[in-house]
Amino acid sequence: MFEVFILTGSIGKWLQLLRANFLVLTVVTVFAGLAASFYQNHTINFLNATLCLIGALLAHMAVNVFNNYFDYKLEVDKYTPKTPFSGGINLIVNNQIKPSTAFQVGVLCLIGAGLVGVYFLKLFFWPLFPIIVYGAISIYFYTAYLSRIPALSEIIAGTNYGFIMLGASLTQYGNIGLVDFAVFILVSMLVGLLLFLNEFPDVEADKMAGRKHLIILLGRKKASKLYVALLISIYSLVVFLVGLKILPLTCLLVLVTGWLGYKASHIVLKNYDNVKEIVPALAFNVLIVLTCIGLVGVGLVLGSFLGD
Repeated sequence: MFEVFILTGSIGKWLQLLRANFLVLTVVTVFAGLAASFYQNHTINFLNATLCLIGALLAHMAVNVFNNYFDYKLEVDKYTPKTPFSGGINLIVNNQIKPSTAFQVGVLCLIGAGLVGVYFLKLFFWPLFPIIVYGAISIYFYTAYLSRIPALSEIIAGTNYGFIMLGASLTQYGNIGLVDFAVFILVSMLVGLLLFLNEFPDVEADKMAGRKHLIILLGRKKASKLYVALLISIYSLVVFLVGLKILPLTCLLVLVTGWLGYKASHIVLKNYDNVKEIVPALAFNVLIVLTCIGLVGVGLVLGSFLGD
């Protein structure tokens, strides 16, 4: 049975628990999915778009809450260095929110996302069913179990957002095209890159918790070089997809973030083993990921209007 809880006190702690400042990633991801559908169908279902965004936000909130809850249970929060972009929060550790209450909030968010999922399953069952099942399993089991499987953390995080994008497009008219798969790959790589760099400060604490992400497996020095290689591959993939005419020419807008990529890469290669000095790179990386996904969406919308 659920305990009865009341959202009293500072609303700030509840926004922190939900990690509200990170929800913009879901917004731009859904936008990219809707833009992909618009580019192919030249129209949009606003009801489905709104419900999809609500469901995706609830799912993201559930992920954030469960991450905090299981980090507390595994005692990771006690040892993780805190930065504005990594390390979690200490609301549960500091007894500002009861662990049971946090868990209940996570479950309620997951139920809310599930209800939205049921609505869409009635419309497009078979294409959506595996996406929703994959997301639900990932949300609940990621922190406690899946993050302990070697090199799986970044793949799960990236593909979950890729599937949010794919689901956003699919819930418009039930069809998926080559453009959708192209954007799926880009979003998955970008979000995987976001988690990848955010793991740099957490290596020691994550090792204690039994996690086996790529930074732990490779070491920070090799991982810093892989970060640069992945970033270059993302920009190269955009050019390649435009060259194949899978994406419109306007998606090359993504390349304007290249200067941010250069700055982030320079900092990471120089300060990969210094938690304090690498923080600016984390900030640049967040901007790169959010802006790139957003600009892919903008490029698709412009391409639809321009007939590109």
